[in-house]
Amino acid sequence: MATSKNQTKAERQQTAREKARQMQEEQRRQEKRRSLMVRWGVVIGVVVVIAVVIGVIFMNSSRSIPDAGPAPSAGNDQGGITLTSTTELAPGDEGLEEVDATTVEIPEATGEQPETVPGAEARPAGEPAQIIVYADANCVHCASFEAENAEQLNQWLDAGEVTVEYRMLDFLDNPATGNYSSRAANAATCVAENSPENYNSFITQVFGAYTGHGGQGLSDDELKDMASGLGADIDSCVDGNTYRPYVKYSGAQARAAGVAGTPSVWVQGQNWATAEQGQSFTDWAQGIMDAS
Repeated sequence: MATSKNQTKAERQQTAREKARQMQEEQRRQEKRRSLMVRWGVVIGVVVVIAVVIGVIFMNSSRSIPDAGPAPSAGNDQGGITLTSTTELAPGDEGLEEVDATTVEIPEATGEQPETVPGAEARPAGEPAQIIVYADANCVHCASFEAENAEQLNQWLDAGEVTVEYRMLDFLDNPATGNYSSRAANAATCVAENSPENYNSFITQVFGAYTGHGGQGLSDDELKDMASGLGADIDSCVDGNTYRPYVKYSGAQARAAGVAGTPSVWVQGQNWATAEQGQSFTDWAQGIMDAS
């Protein structure tokens, strides 16, 4: 290869042009890298801002709901509402006029199934068996449980064989759904207070709506329309978030009891999670009821 000393003028010019070309290519690569870094920096910045905004909205929306507030007339100390038939509710606990979620002590979660939960007990022979259902309105497994078992629960209720207590929770609250779990639980409690004969039907419709919204939840207007279709006027109750503190309290009591997921179902004090694999809820529950 000829050295620069021995190169002709034409060769030196060619070498210079090649070096210039290489320098331009390197400069373009550097500029491209800088441009990509700037673009990714902008994207990351936007994502961070969005995350912060969502976090602020979530915190503000949660803080805007008081920890203490009124309990429904059919409410109990664990935040539940009990059906004695498909159109009737049991009276609430005497003297329970207000609840406060901050009074509930929540221990560190163990991840294990609780052996029992407060208020779950085996009723004596001759009395209706007790069924407790911890559920979240935005829980797909809760929707499946209702779709599979609501008809049987209704048959047992109207035959006077069971009572069914729903403890509606806020476990799946999310700012993307406007905290739908709490909003739907509040709406259900509003129905229990203002139109108790429609509470069971409203619960069924709320879970039946899951396949339509797929976890995105319903708006307050849709929840009010759903209740209106059943003959219940809950507009002012929903708009005022009347029982959102009660929903907070229900969630706190469930966490304090060690309930980590939904649905969590108890029959005569026994946890469905302990049933044999592959056994249907109906068969499992009927076996317990028959043995009582």
